[in-house]
Order: sequence, then structure tokens, then C-alpha cells
Amino acid sequence: MAERVFTTMHEGWLRLLFTSFAVNDREWGERLYDYSEILYRHMRFVETLFVEKKIEYSYERPSLALEFKSEGEAARFCHEGVEKILEQMNESGDPLASRIIHDLRYISSTLEREFEREGEVTAFDKSLKLDGVELEKSSLDALVLFLFEESYKEYELIIIYSYAQTVVENKRLFEIFQILIDESKFHLKSFALLMAKLGILAVPRMVTQEIYRFDSLKRFLTEGIEEEKGAKEQCRALAEAVDEEKLREFFDFINFQEDYHITLMKEALEIIE
Repeated sequence: MAERVFTTMHEGWLRLLFTSFAVNDREWGERLYDYSEILYRHMRFVETLFVEKKIEYSYERPSLALEFKSEGEAARFCHEGVEKILEQMNESGDPLASRIIHDLRYISSTLEREFEREGEVTAFDKSLKLDGVELEKSSLDALVLFLFEESYKEYELIIIYSYAQTVVENKRLFEIFQILIDESKFHLKSFALLMAKLGILAVPRMVTQEIYRFDSLKRFLTEGIEEEKGAKEQCRALAEAVDEEKLREFFDFINFQEDYHITLMKEALEIIE
């Protein structure tokens, strides 16, 4: 039962998160993103409780298809995810449960008011057009491949760093993983919004327990540093491959952010050694 609640919360978070990227009305999209952050915090509240009580749970979850064509359908898609969580919550009088239920009821009611939205959703139409920017086929192919790979990688890192926070006791280590979570969320949002403009938005595949659970924090950090170096190289290569100035500047920007991630992970290594 406990694992099912956590899985349903994970699914609800992803429904709102990726819908926030999909809709063309960016003001509404940002509100959906804020709601997704609330659901993410719910999931982490429950995770902390489960860890304390030694209750088994998993970040594994069913695949999730994005198929809505209008913003009204998008609102219903999000509403369904929120209602699934509410169905599994109990009015136990516990302050945490009460907080979650109150939040979800409010979000659910605001989503219901959006059921009749008529705005078209073009995030899945595979147009491969980016705000009138014309890209050479080789540049476009490189960009599409990068976005699919890196959107999965950033989602994977959010899961890995979230789980890592549950196994560390050092305050600074916890802070480092929180910074890395926030940075990965920013990268995921940036990449997913580009995917939506290209009409290729999709929820990344599931992250298995073998990936996010680890026996050695030292080995996890060491391997993580190498992965960040690889991400830097991919950004550098893409910046060189894409023949459009604003995109090149953006990927250079992401590239240099990876330096900070590497510095943080090296600091974490020093702490545990």
C-alpha cells in the first residue's frame, strides 16, 4: 500500500511537470510547474517518513504517455493524476496528511475550472520547427538526439540526488544534493521546453532501482564526476554542431554550469573521505 501511494505521487508529479512544459499558454504553464513542485515536495515528505519508519518504496513507476491535443484535455490529464493521489490518502488527523490533502483538493479544484480551455497543444506534433529558426539537417539531428538523451539524464539525476539525500547525515552533503537537484530541474525544464517547441516532448523512461540506489557513496560520486565531464563534452560538441547563434550560446551556458556541478561533487567527495 505504501509503495503504491509513493508511485502514484511520482506519477502525479510527472503529469503536472510535463504538462507545464507542453502547453502554449506559458502563464498557465508556469502555474502548472508551481503545482508540480508542490507534488514533488509531497513525494519527498512521504519519502522522508518512509525512510524513518523503514517502509519500502520505489521510484519505479508505469510509463506515462502524453497524448492530449488541447489545453482542456491537458487539465483533465493533470486532474486525473491529482485525484488518483487523493483516492489513496486518508483523513488520519496527521498534520502531514492534512497538508497534502488540502493542497491536492485546491489544485484539483483549480484544474477543474480549466476543463473547457480551447488552446491547442502542439508539443507532440513532431514539427521539428523552432520559432522560425532554420537548422541544417545535421544540426537538427544532433539537437534532437541530445535533447532526448539529456532530458532523460536530468530526470535520472533528480531521482538519484533525491534518493542520495535520504542516505546522508552530513548537513553540507544534504545541501550539495539539494543544489544539484535544483540545477537538474532547471536543465530538464530548459531541454523539455525546447522539445515542446520542436513537437517532440515525451516523458523520459523509468529509472530503475539499480540506477538510483547505490552501495558506495564514494563510488557514486566518483562516477558522477565522470558523467558530468561527459555532459560537458556533449554540450560543447552540440554548441559546435548547431549553426544558430542563440542555441550555441545556450549550450555553452549549460556547458559551463557543469563545471560548478563537478566542483560540488568533488567537495562532497572530500567530506566523506
